[in-house]
Amino acid sequence: MKTLVVGQVTHDLYEGEFVPGGCAFYGAQVHRRMSGETHLVSVVGEDFQCDQAISEIEATVIRQGETTVFANYYPDQGPRQQLLVASAPAVTPEMAPPKWLEADLVHLAPVFGEIDLQAWKKAVGQGLLAINVQGWLKYRGSKIDPQKLENLQRRGLSGAAHRVVHRPWQVGSSDLEGVDVVCLSEEDLIGQTRLLPRLVEAVPVVALTLGERGSRIFVDGKERARIGIYPTEAVDPTGAGDVFAAAMVHRLAGGDDPVEAARYGAAAASVVIEGQGPDALGGLSQLEKRVNRISASVV
Repeated sequence: MKTLVVGQVTHDLYEGEFVPGGCAFYGAQVHRRMSGETHLVSVVGEDFQCDQAISEIEATVIRQGETTVFANYYPDQGPRQQLLVASAPAVTPEMAPPKWLEADLVHLAPVFGEIDLQAWKKAVGQGLLAINVQGWLKYRGSKIDPQKLENLQRRGLSGAAHRVVHRPWQVGSSDLEGVDVVCLSEEDLIGQTRLLPRLVEAVPVVALTLGERGSRIFVDGKERARIGIYPTEAVDPTGAGDVFAAAMVHRLAGGDDPVEAARYGAAAASVVIEGQGPDALGGLSQLEKRVNRISASVV
């Protein structure tokens, strides 16, 4: 099986140092550890500092402008707040090697509006098309001084940044025609109007992750199952949803039922949260051992 992953690789800030991040980076790391071949198409800035991490992945990486930089702020109460320091240019179909546009699985994984869904739909072949919606929901909000946020001050973020805000994604059935799988989190639904029902009506398989409450899987317009989690100690939740999505869609493309594929997604998510950033991804070899401990309640 050949898997094409598309999206920016970001700089995520941890204790004053940059580590690679972004849905496409986490996704490519998962896909390459599963069956078949994987190719990542990405744009990073001229200032990108994480070449070693990308060198582990077969990739086409274009250097333009500034690397997208995110910092996550976790207040004592309420959902995560994300800050944007810089953003890289778009990732276009022309950047992909032509043979990879015919991949068995095409996984579009934007972080900040860098993917034109319609352009990529026209460019790819007949493989399974999966998308993570978060990158189409995020916009640059008000400017903020990170030094006012103690959590980020300790981690070394200085200078101006912008809050990442969600705006309604005005996507219709025709826009989603040809998309086979959609993955999103309950955080992605903040500020959205009937987004989940619209996705469920238009896309054959939809996976909604709920953090420690597991996930809901919708198939052909109806809720099919609720998936549990693997019990573990979370060190850092960053990348959990991205890893869930990649493992699930990979198993789907390989022929699994959506419920069984989602159990693999939950197992993969449990691995990545055990370390900081991408540090724990090597533990994905434990997937088979963990899947059997994850519940699936068919609705």
